[in-house]
Amino acid sequence: MQRTTRYAGGFTLIEIFVVMAILAILGTMGWVASGMVNNRQMNKTAELQVAQMEVGMNSYRMDFGDIIPAGEGDEWSSHILYKALYCDDNGDGQPDMDEQTNETRVPYCESIVPLANIKAMSESINGIPAIRKKVRVTGRKSSKKAYVIIDPWGNPYRYRQGYELPNDKGKTGKGVNPDFDIFTQGPDGKGNGRTNINDNEDNISNVRSWK
Repeated sequence: MQRTTRYAGGFTLIEIFVVMAILAILGTMGWVASGMVNNRQMNKTAELQVAQMEVGMNSYRMDFGDIIPAGEGDEWSSHILYKALYCDDNGDGQPDMDEQTNETRVPYCESIVPLANIKAMSESINGIPAIRKKVRVTGRKSSKKAYVIIDPWGNPYRYRQGYELPNDKGKTGKGVNPDFDIFTQGPDGKGNGRTNINDNEDNISNVRSWK
C-alpha cells in the first residue's frame, strides 16, 4: 500500500495561527516599551520646563519685592503664570511695552513661545508652548479664551501661591512651597498635585516644583 506524504514546505493552519499570535504579542510589547520611553522623555522635558519657569518666577519676585500674583492651581492659574512670566498683561501674545522706557519688556521666562493652537506645538521646538484656548475662570462657571502654558502632554501647567502662614489671615495661598508651586498633573491630567505625602497612583507621574 502506497503511503502519502505531506508537502515539506507547507504550514498547517494551527502553525500559522501560532506565528500570528507570537507576532501580535511582540508587537504589543514593542508598543508598550515605546510608550514608556516616550513618557519618560516627556517627564524629563516637563522637569526642565518647570525648572525654567521657577527661575523666571523667582526673578519676577525679586523685581516686585516678593509680591507674586495670586493663583489657585486651577486651569486659569496657567494664564496667570503666563502673564507674569511672559510680561503679557493684555494677553495679545506679545510682551508689553515698559511705560517708563517705552521699550518692549523682556520676559522672565524667554523659553515661552506663544502659539495659535495646540496643533502648532511642534513649532515651539525646544521652547515652552503657550496656547490660546478656552479655560475656566477661577471662581466662575464660565470659560474664557486666554493663553495658557502647556505641558508635554497638552495640558495646562498649574500655578498657586505658597502655603498659608498662621498670621496671614488668608492672604496667601495653600501650596506646598512657602512661596509658589508650579506643577503639571502628568500624562492623565487628573492628578490633584496638592501634596507630597501619600500620593495616589495618578499623582506619582506629576512633575512639580517641590519634592
